[in-house]
Amino acid sequence: VYAVTLSAELSGSYNSAVLGKNLLQEDHPDRQIHIFNSKSASVGQTLIAMKIQECEEAGFPFEKVIETVEEYIQQHTFFVLDNLETLRKNGRLSKVKALVASALKIKPVMGSTEEGAICQIDQARGMNKALVKMAQAIVEKTADSGQKTLAISHCNCPERAMAVEKLIREKINVKESFIVDTAGISS
Repeated sequence: VYAVTLSAELSGSYNSAVLGKNLLQEDHPDRQIHIFNSKSASVGQTLIAMKIQECEEAGFPFEKVIETVEEYIQQHTFFVLDNLETLRKNGRLSKVKALVASALKIKPVMGSTEEGAICQIDQARGMNKALVKMAQAIVEKTADSGQKTLAISHCNCPERAMAVEKLIREKINVKESFIVDTAGISS
């Protein structure tokens, strides 16, 4: 059994899953269970699940799946939010900064650290400029792009997702790309 959780830096889901695994293995020590800390969210978790499937279909033993996927998890996540309210509510942005940023139509370009925390990479005035800056950051951080999969998630905005995909694919070649719609906590 494999589980892929939200980044441990963003949620308690990883620790809860590990606790559940440990409790189950007290009674069933022979069960093969591994909890992956995605160090990401949303489509980053999807990519990890796809890598697990790839390893399983290749017939990798349990330990080799874990080793391969843990190495794969060193990926980058980037995002732009249309609304800063969620960042304000969870304490990552003060009420005053959120109000000023919203009034000036400043959109932060966000990303993940290697540990899976959220960090601001850049900012722009207006959504379109922020999406261009995000695409540029993705291009700059992506080495060996021909071996990589570009995965884009959006929440009720397929046009923006397709525009970002086009911006990135104009600059770099990727092995493949796909776009998924998200909802709830995953978005």
